[in-house]
Amino acid sequence: MELIQETLFLFRSSSFLEEQLPRWQARKENAVLRLILEPREWISNEELVGIFQATEGGETNIERAIEEGWLFPTTRLTGRTMYCIPVDLRERLRHKLVRQFTTRLETAEEGPLTFHEEGLAMIRDLDVFLEYVKHHEVKLTNDGSMYKKNLQQILELLEVGETPLQSSWRFGYGRRFHEYPDRFALLYDYAYQQRYIEEPENGFLRLTEASEKVTQVSALERQRSLIRFYLSLYRRPIPRLALVVQLLALVTEKWVLSRTMLSALESLVHEYYYDKVEQIWETRILGMMMHLGLIRTGTDENEQLWFQITKLGQQLLTQEALPAVTEESREAQRILIVQPNFEIVVTADQPLVTAELAALTELKQAGAVRVYRLTEETVLRGLSSGTSVSDWIEFIDKHSQTSMPGNVERTLREWEHILRARDGFKTS
Repeated sequence: MELIQETLFLFRSSSFLEEQLPRWQARKENAVLRLILEPREWISNEELVGIFQATEGGETNIERAIEEGWLFPTTRLTGRTMYCIPVDLRERLRHKLVRQFTTRLETAEEGPLTFHEEGLAMIRDLDVFLEYVKHHEVKLTNDGSMYKKNLQQILELLEVGETPLQSSWRFGYGRRFHEYPDRFALLYDYAYQQRYIEEPENGFLRLTEASEKVTQVSALERQRSLIRFYLSLYRRPIPRLALVVQLLALVTEKWVLSRTMLSALESLVHEYYYDKVEQIWETRILGMMMHLGLIRTGTDENEQLWFQITKLGQQLLTQEALPAVTEESREAQRILIVQPNFEIVVTADQPLVTAELAALTELKQAGAVRVYRLTEETVLRGLSSGTSVSDWIEFIDKHSQTSMPGNVERTLREWEHILRARDGFKTS
């Protein structure tokens, strides 16, 4: 305790922190950033190892951080080793970090003459969507998606309109992302995840009893829940999403030139297969944050994109609202990409995972990147060996970088139902 008190006294010196912070960040900038922004006071050894494994020097940086005097281990809480940055020190480091970060941004007091802001429109549109399903027969295709007529009618009713997707190859950002436009795909997947809607075998989308209680919760709390869902859903293709959003919440009271923020975040935002870095930044992050009412965006006379956090964003993006640190080791297990065409791409070599995957698929392509394919015959083989579809979907969710597309999940369950009826297997 005396050591902590002495350290805090020394760290009250602004010049000392100014001098030391860059040295602490050397070779482990992202790890330091994550720990300073982490809302919890205590971090387990397993979580800390996961955070530092991705840095140059790996786990040895933990000992280095302890020696540098800003990270403290203890066993007095649970008997297991836990680590902390004292709250007072963390606040000072956070203040210095934000100042350091904002020097890399181009900001302005006044933004573009015209800008776009959606506030709570997404929650209102969720209500519109549920009301439509309540009063219309919404027939589903064989893969569980809505027919274009119903989809077009719904999109035209929404406060923020979108156009149906043209034929394109996309995956990674939700169950129905490959079938519906970005904003509505998030809204639909949220309604499904919250069990407001279901896609029964009779082929018609319908509401559940849970949907009747939606309006009993305030719009603000529902918006907060939707933000958490977005962060959870999009963090698989964008692993540092929560960290990016935290930084935006801390530094964007003024208008910020988008490209300068992206430049400052270069170590946190990476391309994702068909999505280039700029597409991820402008569409998957800024675009969705604008849809969620967190920021307003506008383009100046030089066609440059600017953004600013809204009052609603300041209210919703609190430390408590954002997810805690996730273990790098857990994320490293996510080596599968399930695509809407029933192909599963394996991005790394993990024999135990691929062995279980092979039980319900056939190998389509060998090599550095292997591709497996689900078929009715391979599912029959898996069921014969005692594997249930529900267990297998859970396995995929654990090891996949993306949500399982809704058409794949629905078809798997239909195959299981057909095969059970034909061959007498038990349902999952």
